[in-house]
Amino acid sequence: MNFSKIVLALALLAGANAAKDFRPTASVSVGHRNIGSGLSADGIQGEVQLESEVSDELKVGLNYDHEQASGGNPIKSVFARLSQKMAGGDVDADLEMNMGDNQLAGDVTYNRNGNQVVAHVNSGNSNVVERVELSRDGFKGTYHTGSQNVDLQAQVDLDSDTNMLVKMSQADNAASVEINHNLDADTDVQVNLNPGADNMGANVEVTRRLDADNTVKPRFDMNSKKLTCAWVRKLDAGRTATVNVDPDNSFDLEVESNNKADWSGKISAPWGNPGDADIKVSRQFSF
Repeated sequence: MNFSKIVLALALLAGANAAKDFRPTASVSVGHRNIGSGLSADGIQGEVQLESEVSDELKVGLNYDHEQASGGNPIKSVFARLSQKMAGGDVDADLEMNMGDNQLAGDVTYNRNGNQVVAHVNSGNSNVVERVELSRDGFKGTYHTGSQNVDLQAQVDLDSDTNMLVKMSQADNAASVEINHNLDADTDVQVNLNPGADNMGANVEVTRRLDADNTVKPRFDMNSKKLTCAWVRKLDAGRTATVNVDPDNSFDLEVESNNKADWSGKISAPWGNPGDADIKVSRQFSF
């Protein structure tokens, strides 16, 4: 399927649904790598996701990647999202075709009475269905059709302030534990453990709300002996600014909004060398 066919298909959909107020949305992201080295065409990054509602049950769209344009086809993938009622439950299919290898992949989800079954499909896989997940309440089991291995995940409330999540992987012969505890109205603690790793792979993150607008999140990793920190500040008009500091590696500043039609942006720079920053801005447009 080439670019002209994709454009034709979208044009036909638009014409066929003109009476249904066919109004696409475009999520646009534009950035530049290593801004300190100067602006150049090679450093520009651009991605666009175009999505349109064909009916109440079906959405279609495509993903555009500026960096792929030099290869002849800037269309990274096309996708469809379908929702239907079936056998007393809800079926949601989220499928995407990669234009590079013409493979179709995605998830088909069935929900009924608190039970959820998810089949991850990939046309490039010999089994087509790569894995199947079954979830109910705090339990999830995943069966991998190729390796015939099973992953298990269980979540339980130990008390009103403490929650524990346990994950086990047959393929990796490993287990991990995540414990979340609410110390008080302004302080939460998360502890992650990997019993098979050095120092049990322990890391601890504390979330401390300083006031209504400011929250700090220090995180300490036992293996690397590394301390990182995030500072989250609420801004006006539903915006949030987040600063992530990793003294050994990088510094990030991200501004987000709860309104998709508002601009968001992110600056990432190596620690101690802000001139080599990467910058990205994004926004959703409705037509």
